[in-house]
This record gives sequence, C-alpha cells and structure tokens, in this order.
Amino acid sequence: MAFGPKATIKRYVIFMDFDGFRYRGHESIELETQEDLRLDAKGVKVTSVKANGSPVQFAQDDEGVTVRTGRFSGTLEVDFEGEAAEKLVGIYRAPYEGGYVISTQFESVHAREMFPCVDNPAYKARFKLSVRVPRDLHAISNMPIERVTLDGDKKVVEFMETPPMSTYLLYVGIGKWEEVVDSGGRYVLAAVPGKTKYGSLALWAARNSVDFYERYFGIPYPLPKMHLIAVPEFAFGAMENWGAITFRESALLAPEDADMAQRRRVAEVVAHEIAHQWFGDLVTMKWWDDLWLNESFATFMSYKAVSSFAPELLMWENFLLGETDGAMVRDSLSTTHPIHVEVSSPDEIEEIFDDISYGKGASILRMVEYFLGESFRKGLSSYLEHHAYSNAVAQDLWTAIQPFTSVPVADLMNDWITKPGYPYLRVTVEGSRVRLEQHRFSLSGKLEDLTYMVPATIEVNGRRVDAIFSSRVHEVDVGEEVRQLKVNLDRAGFYRVLYPDLSRLARLNQFETYGLLNDYYYFMLAGLVSRDDYLRVVDMNFSVPDYLPALELSSELFNLFLVNPAVFAQRAIDYHRSQFALQSRRPEEQHRELAGRVANRLAIMDRSFANELASQFGREVDPNMRQAVYTAYAVAAGDLEGLRREHERQQLDSERIKVLLAAAQIRDRSALQQAIEWIASGKRQDMLYVLTVGLNPDGRDLVWGWLRDGGLDRLEKAFEGTAIVQRWLLGYLPFIGLGREKEVSDFFASRPDGRSAEVRGGLEILEAYSRLRQ
Repeated sequence: MAFGPKATIKRYVIFMDFDGFRYRGHESIELETQEDLRLDAKGVKVTSVKANGSPVQFAQDDEGVTVRTGRFSGTLEVDFEGEAAEKLVGIYRAPYEGGYVISTQFESVHAREMFPCVDNPAYKARFKLSVRVPRDLHAISNMPIERVTLDGDKKVVEFMETPPMSTYLLYVGIGKWEEVVDSGGRYVLAAVPGKTKYGSLALWAARNSVDFYERYFGIPYPLPKMHLIAVPEFAFGAMENWGAITFRESALLAPEDADMAQRRRVAEVVAHEIAHQWFGDLVTMKWWDDLWLNESFATFMSYKAVSSFAPELLMWENFLLGETDGAMVRDSLSTTHPIHVEVSSPDEIEEIFDDISYGKGASILRMVEYFLGESFRKGLSSYLEHHAYSNAVAQDLWTAIQPFTSVPVADLMNDWITKPGYPYLRVTVEGSRVRLEQHRFSLSGKLEDLTYMVPATIEVNGRRVDAIFSSRVHEVDVGEEVRQLKVNLDRAGFYRVLYPDLSRLARLNQFETYGLLNDYYYFMLAGLVSRDDYLRVVDMNFSVPDYLPALELSSELFNLFLVNPAVFAQRAIDYHRSQFALQSRRPEEQHRELAGRVANRLAIMDRSFANELASQFGREVDPNMRQAVYTAYAVAAGDLEGLRREHERQQLDSERIKVLLAAAQIRDRSALQQAIEWIASGKRQDMLYVLTVGLNPDGRDLVWGWLRDGGLDRLEKAFEGTAIVQRWLLGYLPFIGLGREKEVSDFFASRPDGRSAEVRGGLEILEAYSRLRQ
C-alpha cells in the first residue's frame, strides 16, 4: 500500500487557456495539510504558488513540486504551463484525417502530466473545470457545460462541478467534435466529423446497460449525463472517466451491417466502462493493489449485463474464450502474480493491467456467484451504498456480502486473491467414493505446489454434489456405486480437471465440453498427458457442432498447426474443412460467425481453400465472412496494393483493422516486408498489428528481423507510459520465436523490457511450444 501526503484535498478549481497544443493553467486547491505539501507534476512547469493569497516557496523536480506550506489549511493557488504531447497518455493530441483533437488518458498516474495534483486514487476531490479555446472548437468534460462566455476570438467553457472523485477519472477533450444526443438527452456520443452516424449500436448498449445496472445495484446512475467519446488515437480499448467515457473508435463505432464479433465487442466494452461508473468511479479502490476491485467487477458485470439484453451475442461462451482462457494461461506461468498485489512505482502499476486483474478476477467472481446466487447481488448493492463517493478495500466487499450467505466468503476470496496460480483436480473413483486430489497447474511443472480453497461442483449419477475443500485430497462418498460423473459443472470453477479414466464421464453440455478440450490441450503442453491422450479427446469431439467447443477446438488445432505442422497440419485442416461445411449450412448468425472464424484460419493453413475463397474479394459477402475473404485474398494473391485500396475505402477502424490483419498473412516475402512497414507507419495505435505476422507461417523471420532491428523500439516509443507492448508480446512471442528460441531469449535478456513479467511469460510459453516440436 502506498500512502500520499498527510493532507486532505477538498476541491480543485482549474482554468486552462489553450493556444494550439500549449496551454497556461491556474488552479486553486482547497486543502488541509499537516506538513509541506507534495504535488505530483510531470512534464508540467509550475511558475508560481500562493498560499491563501501570499507567495510561498516551492521546489520542482522531474516528478513533482514540493510546496513549503508547513501545517496549512486554506487555498493553494498554482500557475502552470503544459502542452498536449505526441503520445497516448496524459494530455495528448490525437490526429485524424483533417485535423486533431486534444484528449486525456490519466489512468493510472498520468493526471500529473496535465496539472499539479495529488495523483492518488484515495485523494478524492471535487473538480470545477473551465477552459479557454478557439470559438470553433467544442470542449467536453465529465460534467455538463454550465456556461459559455465569448472572449474575443475565443470562448470560455465552464463545466459544472463534479462529485468527489479520483484524479485519474478527470477528462478534458477539445476539438471539432460532432455529437449526437439520444432522445432523453442523457447520453451523448461524440466523434470526429462524419462518424457519429456509426454510433447507434453504442448508444443502444449504453441505455440498456445503465437500465440493467440501476436495477441490479439498486442505485441510480449518479451523474446528469454520459458522454461516449470515440478518440481517433487511443492506446487502450476504453477508459471509464466518470461521465465522459473514452474509447478507441473500433470499440465504439460500428457499421450498420457489423458482423457479430464487432457488435459483441461494442456492447461488451460499453457495458464494461458503464459498470465502472459504479464500480470504480462511485466507489474506488484505495490503492492500485486492489485494481482488480475495479477491473474484475467491470469485466464480470459487463458480460452479465449484455447477456441480459442481447442473449443472441453468446456472452458467456465468449467470456470463457476471451477472459477465462487467457487468465488461466497467464496464471500457469512462473511470472504470474496474485490478484491482489503490492505495487508502488508507476511501472509496477501499469504492469498489473493484465489478464490476472481482468480475466482471472472476473472468473473468480463467476465461480463465487455460481455458489452464492442472489446473496452475491445483495452484497454488492450493500457495498456500493455504504462506500459511495469514497474508497474501499477488498475486505470491505467481503464484509458486505457475508451477512447474506453461510459460505465463508472472506476465507474463500482471500485465499483466491492472495495466492498466485490455480489447481487441477485429479479425479478417481473407487466404488461409491470420488477422490479429488489437487495440485497447482503450471506449464513448466516447476512452481511451488500450493493448495487452494476449491469450491468444487460435481455431478454423480445425475445428482449434484458440492464441496468446498482446501486439503490436498478430498473424498466424497455418494452412497452408491459411481457409474457416471463430471466435475466443474458449467465450467464455472477456475480450475482444471484431469480424469485418468474417461469411461465414466457423464454427458457434458457445451461449457463442459469446452472445459474438457481446453484442459487436455494444456495438460498436453504441460506434459501431464501424452499427445495421444489429447488427440483421443479431440477425436471424441471432432464432429461436435456447438459454438463454444467448436471455436475452442479450432483455436487449439490452429495453434498446433503453427507450432508443428508436420504432426498436426492434416488433422487441423481436415477439422476446419469439415466444420466450415457444417456451419455454412446453418442459417443462425452464431453459426455464420463460427463459419467465418473457421474459414479465416483455414485460409491461412490451406492454400487451395484460400484460392477458392479469394474470388469473393471485392464482392458483397456476409459480414461475418469479411475477415476470412480478406485473409484468403492476401494469401492467394499477395496483392498489397489491392488491400491498401480496400483499407482506404473503409471509413471505420473496425473494418480497416480487418485489412491490416489480412495484410499480415501475405506470403510473398517482398510484399510482406512492405506490408510490415505499411502497418508500422500507419496509426500509432495500430502499429501493434505488425506482431500478428507471427501467425503467418512464412513471415516469422521477417517480423522477428523487424523487431530486432529497431521495430520493438518504435513500438515502445509509440506506447510510452503503458505496458501494452509487453502484453502483446506475451501472445505473439510464442509463435515469432519458434525455431530461434535462443536468439530471441538472448535478445530480450539484454533489454529492460525483457525483465517484464509479460515478456518472460511469452518466452515460457515458447518453451512449452518448442517441446511439441521435438
């Protein structure tokens, strides 16, 4: 836990006068302090400080300003100067075709890059913001505009005062924003000119999400308006600034004929950020070691919300594919960390915005709710009511839930948030007894073998049996011979299940079939089962048409094709051809989405299929097939110029990204080299798509050469102040490094980013994949 100054900050009154990208600022800070005050300030020049109207000495360094207040109560006035920089955090300039907007991204510790402040989530204060800008520009902040005063060729825009909130939630946006307001006036979608027409899906998702959360939490949305702002250059997916949520354009805007994946992405990201308006904004963690209180709950609640008003988007199926799976992989590595983790420096804070804080935490919440039922919701409502407009720690939440259940919530949750990793259960049967033996799962098999408090769900002979245990071995006597059983019902538990004998396995639903496939794939990677054992499970489910297991098996076999085509290529191609034929015959959109995703992978693996599908390039196709057609055209034709024209023709980032992903699959080496540079020279936020060349069987050496010879430095510069590049490397290094493991390892050993947990984790997965090539 990091503590700030011995001070109470009550209110900031901030005025900023913009001249292009530069500005002069004046702030009045109402506060009480027991000693000289330390304000965080980075890249901002402080020119004068007054205490209750009298000049006071101050000293500025690279990280902040020390003001010689001594014991003080009153108003501190600070004059400062700054600039909207060419980066993606703090206050920055975001270019688009035809101009720029100025926008802010303050989480976690970047508010100090716009104005001097106590930049700590526990120091909540009210903010009264005014800006002077050219008359033809529009300004957006957390609260509605209170008044506009003309001032020569400029205007002063004054915003209403905010409720108490943390500095990282403040927002300022200036530019030629175009806005559309919903019929009730509560929701406003802002984008650069010409793009608000693509915001109807987001506004629909926002209205439905707020309705859901107001019912679920029993607390009305606290602010008078909600902006959804599409920022043309944005490092993250979105940011929950209270009442002024910012998004990547691809996470907010969608064409009328958007494919199912894009509709799901917009709805989920909007619902995630709106969940934060309660969980994170109204009630905020005291320090970043409880970041998961924000992110895990927003992740979990977003899937719950969208599933309530758009069940056709198959949210819980995609929760397992997109949240739980990534978290279980990350948590099986030696570089993992507990959900609750001690952090102190800004670099450490940025590194925990990862699969553990988001996906694992959300998956643990799903597991606990599966046990608790309605008492879980009652506890959340009580927690939010009690801590509104203030800060909380994890124990406050367990305290709020406990009165509504007999399950030992604090013991259970503290066990899961304070320990790294998770178990696998080895399930054996003897007569009427089911024996559960737990061990920590790891890809390397070299980690400390912890035990966990496991809320196990079991079905024996059609009857459900629940057991919470923390011992190494737990036995359940069901009173009759065990004929059929399954463990981890609905794949709700954050653990894996190993059945030495599959002959008693009960009938599985699609969530449980997914779990069986996913578990045995990773058991094979970890050396816990043989390749033949895994392939037997594959063959058992080869013709299963259900959405979730089909997508999971597609992903596994595609990865194995990339890792060792000599062994896995034919089985992978046969599976994708049979699934494409099967799914293409079914009219429901979930099957059309599945057909498109299968076809995209098949086009990468099978040149003859790519040649067939490429003929549809330039024609109207089912939106769910667009990515596959682009990819097939790239593989079959290698026509970079044609892809560039298609990229230029598209108006939205969500569609342009499809073209970039396709270009990464070009097989002609000369054209692919040009494609790498084209992707890297485009939008700053899109440079990361260069790494997807690692999924091109003929392109790994080219993208590795690009990274090694300066490309990685370019990525690090573009995403300075974040850990985003390292998170992407976790996913793509295991493929890029195949066949050059030592060279890759040696390269990162000599670099600062090579010490990051994500890069070291990527190298660890690479080791596991390399074992499959032997």
